[in-house]
Amino acid sequence: MAPAGATAERAASDARREALEVEGSRPFELMVRAGFVARALTYGVIGGITLALAVGAGAEPAAPNQQGALSLIASAPLGRVAVGVAAVGLLAYALWKLGQAAFGRGPEGGGKPGLKDRVANAGGAIVYLAFFAVAVRILFGSAGSGSSEPSKAASGVLGWPGGPVIVAVVGAALIAISAYQVYDAFRGRFADDAKLHEMGPLATGMFMLLGHVGLVARALVFALVGYFVVKTAIDFNPRDAVGLDGALARVHHQPFGPWLLGLIAAGLLVFALYSLFEARYRRL
Repeated sequence: MAPAGATAERAASDARREALEVEGSRPFELMVRAGFVARALTYGVIGGITLALAVGAGAEPAAPNQQGALSLIASAPLGRVAVGVAAVGLLAYALWKLGQAAFGRGPEGGGKPGLKDRVANAGGAIVYLAFFAVAVRILFGSAGSGSSEPSKAASGVLGWPGGPVIVAVVGAALIAISAYQVYDAFRGRFADDAKLHEMGPLATGMFMLLGHVGLVARALVFALVGYFVVKTAIDFNPRDAVGLDGALARVHHQPFGPWLLGLIAAGLLVFALYSLFEARYRRL
């Protein structure tokens, strides 16, 4: 009779093999790549809404965040079909990220086995599971505006023992992660998981440019959200806690705000184009 430890190890090995077989299947690959397309579509719409806000094109059609973007898509002809496809893609993308967090590598060798990269993949999985939940709520018509959710959450946490410290740590962590992403983007590490050998010289140059600019832009936007979370803890004011839409709205009211918003919008649109490249060339 095999020892309990050996049995558990064999069960874990079988589970890993089965998970990799699922991840390596053609249908799952297509769903993950659809997730990259959904990411591109979402950030492209956010960039477009932000640009409309920057140039003062009347009342903005939706909040410049993930929920506002998916709501705007859902309102278009066949929009609910598009949101349904996006939801499936976002879920597959999140599960793929979870697989990389657990196993260190994907079926095509994408990802890195280091602890830092595993934690980053786990965090990305949680974020995209939340995006998936937003898409499902919109699909079934149960999503609100979402603008007040960060301040409500902050209000609850601030009332806990040590609440301001917790809020400050969350904001500081978001800023630190964003800063590392900027550093990573400048180093061009995103190219490590791309199928550069399948690109021509022009496509490679464009991919690198889009990656440098787009990843930096996205990181700076979320660093801005982290700043307002830290400000919430310092001022003990839940109203300071804002999401993506709230952060962009506050930028709009600063000196040169419309110009800054225009730059942010351009960066998010570049990130959307970069996501389309990843949908085709990312090593899973």
